[in-house]
Amino acid sequence: MVQRSVLHFPNILIYTVGVKQVEGTLCFCGATKSSVVLPVLLNPSRLARPVAMMSGGRRKEPSGMDALRREKMAIAEHGGYGFEPTHGGTSFESMVQAFTAGYGVFGAQPLKDDRKFAWAADLRRTEALTVLHSVYQSSWTIRTLDESPQHLAFFMPHTGSFRLSIGKRTVESGAGYFLMANNHEVGDRVVQGGPHRSDALFLDWKVMKRVLASLVEKPLSESFGLDPILDRATQPGQLIGNLLQTIVQGMRGAGPLLSSPLAAAAMSETLAHLVIRFGRHRFSDHLEKKKVSLIAPWHVRRAIDYMHANIAEPLTMTMVADDVGVSLRALQTGFKAFRGTSPAGYLRTIRLQAAREQLRDPTNQQSVREICAIWGFAHAGRFSIIYRSTFGESPRDTRLRAERLR
Repeated sequence: MVQRSVLHFPNILIYTVGVKQVEGTLCFCGATKSSVVLPVLLNPSRLARPVAMMSGGRRKEPSGMDALRREKMAIAEHGGYGFEPTHGGTSFESMVQAFTAGYGVFGAQPLKDDRKFAWAADLRRTEALTVLHSVYQSSWTIRTLDESPQHLAFFMPHTGSFRLSIGKRTVESGAGYFLMANNHEVGDRVVQGGPHRSDALFLDWKVMKRVLASLVEKPLSESFGLDPILDRATQPGQLIGNLLQTIVQGMRGAGPLLSSPLAAAAMSETLAHLVIRFGRHRFSDHLEKKKVSLIAPWHVRRAIDYMHANIAEPLTMTMVADDVGVSLRALQTGFKAFRGTSPAGYLRTIRLQAAREQLRDPTNQQSVREICAIWGFAHAGRFSIIYRSTFGESPRDTRLRAERLR
């Protein structure tokens, strides 16, 4: 049986995607409106609930005793963990080595000097997503190194808890909450509890940067400043939390998302959109003031990607429309509705930001006039006027400040 529903939020209409189970395979399906499809599962617990069929085709839910008996059998079958791990061991060093080989380098330290450190994990990866379902018998700390892969981490404990520090602030994932943070913007993370059982999801930070750049029309050159704690009882918490569970359950145990790169990529983009739209961070006020929908239709997104890929080329809007495969009028209407500007205005904005990045680079020896010409601004005086109105300072002021850093 497929569940469909509609959620309404300011400036965004979300059609939820239903999930049904057919012969042990999860099938994703959904409805569309205005090219907006977000894979959000309203009740992810349905995925884990066994279903028995009665004669006549009616469904009968198993009794509590039956479900408990099956759970105990699964735990006994899989070494007492309740799932079949891809990795496991009895020493802290074995865990660090396995996770380093499976994902990337990081710093770690046990909180106790016990020789035995029992652990097990189901580690699964796609191009942009990593899901880790794990159990640890002792507490330990995680530390990001300079060479650690950058990601947006989501920590969802089942038993035990997570604790992390951001500057002078320390937060902990208690009942009804989960944590999310850029691993390069936080201090040590503490995996607490014995035993500790949790799900963790890591979203490649390049996806976050790409989505944010398309929404605010400038690259992410400073910290994101994401508030790390999210209440599951709130609408944002339910929306993001349900999508997280859908992804986790779709990848755990060689799930269907692992064999569907397009579905996994769509979910990673959707997750980034939801965090940027409903999380609290440094760009929240800016996005709130825009008063435009953040999930643009396909032709606007494709035009944005084309502009970013060819930002230094002598583009015309007719060229952009031809590459996307829509009329110039459709392109202009789409940008006005979903970006609050014209296609030409959007291109000028991202070029202006690119020029600013070069002006702020202390290693760049080019003059203001040369940088102005590189990014298609033929008249230096007009460029200076636009630049000052956008950034509150002249191009020369930006360049002088960068030169003082040499």
